[in-house]
Amino acid sequence: MNSFFNKIFKSPVYIHLLAILAIACIIIYIVLKSIDSYTNHNQAVYIPDVRGLQVEDAIPFLQQSMLRYVVVDSIYSKEVTPGAIVDLMPEANSKVKKNRIIYITVNAKTEETAPVPEIADISYRQAYALLKARGFRDVEWKYVTGEYRDLTIGVEYGGQMISSGTRVPLTAKLILVISDGHILPHEGDSITEEKPEITGGDEASF
Repeated sequence: MNSFFNKIFKSPVYIHLLAILAIACIIIYIVLKSIDSYTNHNQAVYIPDVRGLQVEDAIPFLQQSMLRYVVVDSIYSKEVTPGAIVDLMPEANSKVKKNRIIYITVNAKTEETAPVPEIADISYRQAYALLKARGFRDVEWKYVTGEYRDLTIGVEYGGQMISSGTRVPLTAKLILVISDGHILPHEGDSITEEKPEITGGDEASF
């Protein structure tokens, strides 16, 4: 037995093979440790529930959990404090690796607005579709005395006619003012007002 090992240790070929095997084991060990360190193996944390907090107030909780964050979106809700965090991705209380990026959605500090498009002298169907396409959610209409039937005269907001390009909240109640096709009535005459028909829910058909 001793002579067998003596032959192995005296043979340059066997010595080289043993050296290669040892080096390979060392390299494999280093690679595995590097992967383990890179993926933060066995270093998971829970995402703190910071919803309802301002971002600056939530930072210490995220840092304490060794998490990074990015504000990626905003919404507007009257039910939530302006600037408060409303959503997290991944969700709050999820288990993630340390140093994970948390994507935050906050409640906008000002309500989202959009300019009113040019809608005068077009059909009410076109005007309705333009307002909906712009993002306005609450659009109604009313007829007034005018020469051409179903022609849009303008749009009211807060009881006043507003010009195109005026920025108003997307949640504002807008009223399309539509011509009824009648000439001005004589005193004592009456006009029966009809409601325009706009089918397809929020989308006007042409």
